Amino acid sequence: MRSKRLNVSRLKKPGRLLSFLKPIVLCKHRRLILLFVTLFFALLTAVSLSLWNSFKHAMEQTQQRILFQSQLLERSITRTLESVESAMVSLDLLLSQQSLESETAERSLASLRQRVDEMIHFSPHIRQVIVTQGSQVLVDSAARSEGLHLDSDRLGLNLSSSNGVVGQGLQIISRVDQRFLPLIDRDEGSARHSVLVTGLRSGHRSETGDAYWVLVAMNPEYFTAFFKAEGPAAELQQAISLLGFDGEIFASLLTDVSDLPPVSVFLESGQLMQLVSGKEAIHAWSVSSRYPLIVSITQSQRELVRGWLLSHQSMLVVLAALIVLMLISMLVLLREVIHRFSIQQEMALLFKAVDQSSAAVILTDNEQQVVYVNPAVERLFGYPASDLMGRNPKLLGSGQTDAAILQQLRQTLTQGEDWEGELVNRTASGEHITVATRISAVLDEDAVISHFVGIMEDVTERKQQQALLYQQNIKLGQLATVFTHAHEGIMICCPNGEILDVNEAFCQITGYSRDEVIGQNPRLLKSGHQDSAFYASMWHSIQTDGCWSGEVWNRRKDGEVYVEHLTITAVRDAEGCVMHYVSLFSDISLQKKQEIRLQRLAHFDPLTGLPNRSLLHDRLQQAMYNTLRRQHLVAVVFIDLDGFKAINDAYGHDAGDSLLCFLAEQMQSTLRDGDTLARLGGDEFVAVLTDLADETACEAALKRLLQAAIQMHCFKGECFHVSASIGATFFPQPETVGPEQLLRQADQVMYEAKTSGKNQYRIFDPRRNAVLPRDVCVI
Repeated sequence: MRSKRLNVSRLKKPGRLLSFLKPIVLCKHRRLILLFVTLFFALLTAVSLSLWNSFKHAMEQTQQRILFQSQLLERSITRTLESVESAMVSLDLLLSQQSLESETAERSLASLRQRVDEMIHFSPHIRQVIVTQGSQVLVDSAARSEGLHLDSDRLGLNLSSSNGVVGQGLQIISRVDQRFLPLIDRDEGSARHSVLVTGLRSGHRSETGDAYWVLVAMNPEYFTAFFKAEGPAAELQQAISLLGFDGEIFASLLTDVSDLPPVSVFLESGQLMQLVSGKEAIHAWSVSSRYPLIVSITQSQRELVRGWLLSHQSMLVVLAALIVLMLISMLVLLREVIHRFSIQQEMALLFKAVDQSSAAVILTDNEQQVVYVNPAVERLFGYPASDLMGRNPKLLGSGQTDAAILQQLRQTLTQGEDWEGELVNRTASGEHITVATRISAVLDEDAVISHFVGIMEDVTERKQQQALLYQQNIKLGQLATVFTHAHEGIMICCPNGEILDVNEAFCQITGYSRDEVIGQNPRLLKSGHQDSAFYASMWHSIQTDGCWSGEVWNRRKDGEVYVEHLTITAVRDAEGCVMHYVSLFSDISLQKKQEIRLQRLAHFDPLTGLPNRSLLHDRLQQAMYNTLRRQHLVAVVFIDLDGFKAINDAYGHDAGDSLLCFLAEQMQSTLRDGDTLARLGGDEFVAVLTDLADETACEAALKRLLQAAIQMHCFKGECFHVSASIGATFFPQPETVGPEQLLRQADQVMYEAKTSGKNQYRIFDPRRNAVLPRDVCVI
């Protein structure tokens, strides 16, 4: 492995040098970053101010433009209405010269129709002209309502003599949402645009006193086309509206007229022109100099911003590109600074690690002169750093290293490769030590060897330990032979309980392979038969006495539970610390089964499985003890089968054995859980009934026993039955008696029952030492 290129020819104390240069380098980088960030935000601020001033100037120009446009439109609409008024005055003059109620009325009306047609022909801004006498239509340019009556209520006009003032001039009456002026009892569909209605009251009246009116309905399409023609470019999204002083909208290009602000505030200001700012638009208002009309030009602020962005698109793209470029430059610079700082941190960490390393590090130039040593060299060899600087590392040689090893070292380093091996060196005190050494060549930018770095570690103690370990391994090999061929299972555990090794006998006994248990805890063999207190006592003995021996129930891999005789010994080192635990065990399951079988034979009847005389004696003694403590009675019942010998002789011993087992089950089923039924031998049984309140409480159990004894039993096609004679006695008695005496008393009264006819029971009276005069026969 080749080292990174590193020029360290002038480093004497690199840790101190780096700690001196680090604040300077970091300070320089911080200043550069701060300067770059300051310039960036200064440029960004200047650009933002310039753009804001440009946008503000564009807003002001737009406001002045739409205000000027609203003034021009107001003058144009005023002149249009003046021309309408002039035409209406001329028509009124003609009306005053005609007689509409004489014989020449038809000629006069024809003359009026001609003049109305001329008005319609030469005035595209007029849709309909009507001359009325009161509410009756005399002349209609649309030729659709002559002779009919106008709906003055829908027009909001009073056509009576009290409405209007003669000579007042053109009046803005209202607007209607249909194509022609409304008539009474005639419903017209709504038009696409509202119709502005103007009127002029004539200066003379009819013979009936009705006033003559000239009504003109303006053409909304003309105003819409006029607004569009007079309006600005479409991309500015401006809309023109015509409003009355009461806020009524006579014509508008707005899609939503609710955006217009109220006109009352504007009229109260007394100004002829005014800019009104809304939530989303700017409104330029101009009042007609002659008529009660307001011209409004609405400019959408959103579209104004959009237009400004489109007009400055190239400049914004250039500025955005410049900002992005500066951001990229700043990020590149920041990345470079972070990279250099990380390198400096790595170098600082490297020199710190070298200075604090326990391994000795020596750096030489290509002339094999020492240029750097770390403190570990001084500790290892005992030479101060000043005595080694500028010297050849051969100073540390002892002459004990094999010459072949030194020759190989020189050849390897000459080829620019790493060398690794062990050298025998000499300390300043003359002591010889074995040093594990790794020497690498350091290449400069031209791939020429400039330095050599050597890393050394004292392995003298390790070599000694290896020699000692070799001797121990010989002994362990001998022990391994015993370990492998022993017939007892052996398990070796570390102090934390982890299994280190097992022998073949362990695998044969437990069923686990060696690989399955290595690293596991011996708890995997636990069967659950012993509780935690048992194991706590075991480990207390191991910790206190150093060993433990006893029987443990464990579980094999296949789930079978077995018992083993186990010995655990703690192996300690010279200082008394536990190194290992060695467990030696053998499977004693067969011996335990044999013991259990012998114990059962000693306490239970082999034919019926009932307790024998020995176990009966123990349970009777326990029952007598508990009776004295609880102050209850115990009944001892002696049972002898009647006619069993005849069955045995007639049907054979197998039939007799089958009958005994059957009757044992029947009688056992009549007793309580705390009672005992035992077989003494042959056809004799004894029952021990505990916790009786008095002597009469026993009689029900005695009757059940008699009933159970007479049950029919079939064996190989033959059915037969027997009966029983029962004698009973109780404990405690006035005099002290023992178990054997109680059995004799029960046997005595049983005999009395048998001689009295069988299939009955008798109870012993201890006060007269005789049989109580009670006998029960079960048929």
